[in-house]
Amino acid sequence: MGNIALARASVRECPLSSRPPYWDESLSSLRTSACWVGCLQVLRLLENGQRLAVDADDAIVNEYLGTLRACAEPGLATKLAHRLFRMRRDTATCHLVAITPVDNPPGSYAEIPPSLQDFDLDDQKFLAVALAEGDTPPVFAALDREWWNRRVDLAAVGLDLQFVCATDLI
Repeated sequence: MGNIALARASVRECPLSSRPPYWDESLSSLRTSACWVGCLQVLRLLENGQRLAVDADDAIVNEYLGTLRACAEPGLATKLAHRLFRMRRDTATCHLVAITPVDNPPGSYAEIPPSLQDFDLDDQKFLAVALAEGDTPPVFAALDREWWNRRVDLAAVGLDLQFVCATDLI
């Protein structure tokens, strides 16, 4: 497999500690054990050397770090985000992809096709990287319903979406 890309939700909404999600009441109604295992498998792929496509301007890595700073208990995802930050310029770990921000609307990118310009602005950097990456990497998404609800639109522009928590979204 070449590079992979992550949807924002994959790090933000996957279990972030080493404990199963049902031990955290705020997560128990949202995640099945299959979701927990799927998220950990994706994180372990990265931990074991799978290259990750990220933007060259660090918007994605900085978002991961900012999101994970709010976690009460650091876990695998936190360690992975810090590792990515330290190693983001190492071509064995990350494939840096140039994406082009546009002013209108702020948070959007030139790589986003017209059919997806109404997609959540916070997620557009992830779409832009996947679309500009060149090899159409699989994009792993966890629990973000917009990605799930727009999966046909995303596939129509050539994105290979892998939903690690599909049973939680159906």
